[in-house]
Amino acid sequence: MNQEILNYLKFAKDISPEIFENPTPKFHLEILDFILSNGNKKACAIFRGAGKSTLLNKIFVVCQLFFHYEPFTMLVSADKEKACNFLRDIKDMIISANRKGYAISKGEIWASDRCEIIINAGLKDADGNSLERACFICAMGAGQDPRGYIYHHRRPSLIIADDLESKLGQYAIANIKNRQKIKEWFFADLAPTLHPTKGKLVIIGTIIHEDSLLNTILMDKEENSRGWQTKRIPIIENNRSTWPSRFPIGLIEAKKAELAQLGLENEFYQEYMCRAISPEKQLFKREYLRYFKRVNYDLSVAPVYYSDSDSIKTIEITAYPAKSLTLENNSELELNRCTIYTTMDLATYDGHDKTAIVTFAVNEYNIYIIDIECGHWTPFEKGLKALEVYLKFRPVRFGIERAGAQNDFFYTIDQVQKRSGITIPVEKLKHHSNAKNVRISQLHPDFASGRVIINASLQNAGELEAQLLSFDPQTDSKYDDIIDAVAYIKEFTRGRYFAKDDESEADNIWDYDSSDTSWV
Repeated sequence: MNQEILNYLKFAKDISPEIFENPTPKFHLEILDFILSNGNKKACAIFRGAGKSTLLNKIFVVCQLFFHYEPFTMLVSADKEKACNFLRDIKDMIISANRKGYAISKGEIWASDRCEIIINAGLKDADGNSLERACFICAMGAGQDPRGYIYHHRRPSLIIADDLESKLGQYAIANIKNRQKIKEWFFADLAPTLHPTKGKLVIIGTIIHEDSLLNTILMDKEENSRGWQTKRIPIIENNRSTWPSRFPIGLIEAKKAELAQLGLENEFYQEYMCRAISPEKQLFKREYLRYFKRVNYDLSVAPVYYSDSDSIKTIEITAYPAKSLTLENNSELELNRCTIYTTMDLATYDGHDKTAIVTFAVNEYNIYIIDIECGHWTPFEKGLKALEVYLKFRPVRFGIERAGAQNDFFYTIDQVQKRSGITIPVEKLKHHSNAKNVRISQLHPDFASGRVIINASLQNAGELEAQLLSFDPQTDSKYDDIIDAVAYIKEFTRGRYFAKDDESEADNIWDYDSSDTSWV
């Protein structure tokens, strides 16, 4: 753990132990690390109930004062009362710290919407120089004029906009004019208030509308050129609760079911999964999604083992062959009656998206999504993951996206095949000048007709679901890696019918000698 973050948490727990009701989750550390890292514009969407206000407006602010003498902090929220409540809690923590003997105390200003804090009051170094530092905090609501807020001739050095948008109040987000007013105020009035060279602007909140300010920043393709760094933290990742001690997975599923029964399923994806959904723009509907139970592997045969290393790590693969699918009605579909394909969408180098590998079993007109692998991987890890997928499913065609700088991966996968001694039927996937959103939109007839059936047991099934339901064909999303890989299946299936008993490219692909591992 970063030592600075560790010091923050120890200090906060000592002065305000009551705010640590649950064990500190890993994502709290990730948020602190994200905000403390280089860069002066940070935007973070986080699920409802994640404790973000406690983390930022209490722990982070007070620790910045005590450890770094943060000169001028501006707290901003949907209304001034809420921002003042944040400030009240900060003042309580300062008083508590002072009583415990820490060198932090009240200054001359101690009002409901502003206060002065003195660090090291009366202390001097060995040479007799004063160590005393004066810091200032003010609170304001959305829409207030931030101009002219100066402390000791300095502009704000830290602005925290927490839950800046609201469903109620003066700028209720359902109104399009209110959304525009908030955006104009944020970019034209609030942001320029920040100290031009030493300031940091942080906006954090829950997504409550697809056209919200926070979601606009998160979805902005040009965010890097505008200086924004972004982060999303949903309540579920990889089919696991992000904060299990506070939100067990069963509790989350119950909340999801409750909202669905009330016709508010979109609220779950927006406020808990950080995926904004506009019902008017939603192309893939919840009722389109079909599932089968699981993939069955042949455990009666010896698995294939393979191990490989680069200069950093060693990866070991243990692969049992997949043999059948258990469908929703508990019937079995043997994979030797299907044609198996795999597609791979490579991550770009900006760090937002992940590399996705999706494997399909095609039978008649049905497309079964049998496996989804997704992650931030090095080229070496991508190559070994591709090999592992091939060993499990033996696809007849393994399509890999061909695009720009990612073409380097074809050399990597070639080296993996040479070292392992096995040939993967790699094909370069081309987008034929079709934009990504067009390719993804072309999946609509397949999902709407119930032809696409998803493996319900996959860890990444929930992420696929979230990407489908939040997909907007008119917006270039940065969070569509899995559905982009799914869309490439059209390269292999367009205009074809896969009969159960007809000769096909899948014939005999599953007739292998499982005891022959001489190539390893």
